[in-house]
Amino acid sequence: MPTEKLESELHDLRLDLVRWQAVLDSAQDAIISILPDGKITLFNRSAERIFGYPAEETLGHDVSMLMPAPYSVEHADYVRRYESTGERRAIGRVRFVEARRKSGEVFPIELSVSEARVGGDVLYTGIIRDVSERHRAEARLRELQKQAQQRERLADIGAITAKIVHDLGNPIGAISMHAQRIVRALKRDENQPLHGVRDPVDRILAVIRRLDDLVKEFLSFAREQRLQRREVRLERFLTEVRSFWEPIALSKQVQLVLQLPDPPPVLNADEEKLRRVLDNLVRNAIEAIDPGPGAVHLRVQVEGERIRLTVEDNGPGLPESLEVFRLFETTKPEGTGLGLAIAKQIVAAHGGNIQIERAQPHGAIFHIDLPK
Repeated sequence: MPTEKLESELHDLRLDLVRWQAVLDSAQDAIISILPDGKITLFNRSAERIFGYPAEETLGHDVSMLMPAPYSVEHADYVRRYESTGERRAIGRVRFVEARRKSGEVFPIELSVSEARVGGDVLYTGIIRDVSERHRAEARLRELQKQAQQRERLADIGAITAKIVHDLGNPIGAISMHAQRIVRALKRDENQPLHGVRDPVDRILAVIRRLDDLVKEFLSFAREQRLQRREVRLERFLTEVRSFWEPIALSKQVQLVLQLPDPPPVLNADEEKLRRVLDNLVRNAIEAIDPGPGAVHLRVQVEGERIRLTVEDNGPGLPESLEVFRLFETTKPEGTGLGLAIAKQIVAAHGGNIQIERAQPHGAIFHIDLPK
């Protein structure tokens, strides 16, 4: 090959190398390349900044030096398994994992890995973004949201306290009045048959049950919703809900219909608290139709990473002016107005949302959207 042509090609190669080096050095993300044995062959300037190592301290060393346990222990096995089976866990996708700085600090990263083959050689390249600040911002946002919820809860508890004072006055007065009737009757004739005081005793017991329900609802709302999450198989869970309410529904000429996708999804949730939400919605739907005939539909839909539970009835519907999730809003003469407020609180604790849709021409539809 003529000397001039060789020198020209070498010059072009040097220019290409300078260009690529400029790209690597100006990249905001860390770029690290390794061989199949885990030895580092490339460590750009952003990698130096993010990890705290100068490149010369990493080149030729195992990439596990940049990983905390268990990644540092599992990495070599992962590469061997990939090369023998082709099973991918990181290559070609974005993963959120942890890395370790030279100082020993463990921090969150966004990692994407690509594979390149040059001749018979394999090179793995990772692009790494330090998401520590993003995580701190998200943590601050969660804390602010929690504080806002606590302030809102304190305001609601103040409203509840006022409501308790108001609502307990009449029942306590009723208990006092009926108790005085019993005392007066016994004073007139201590030997009179007990059936003479049965009516006021029954009224006292009814009022006491009402007070007990009020206090339980107040306490439930005032408490922070602490979840005990576990795997909930929705086919079993909703079948149990339907089995419990179906006899009550049929007695009122209401059909209770369950619709599930195939295959039925699995949800990570607090089953006891989620059951409370569904029981409240199904009971309300049945009572809205009573007397029938009518139907209540329980439906499940999978929408990406979220699951939607729907309770729909074909009852008369709810007034447009009614804010159903607001404290003490109710259409029931004996209702506390806390059931749907508590349901909203439980769903929010799961990271979800509950909303109402007015059905046409009549009826109500409640949607519960929950993360898987």
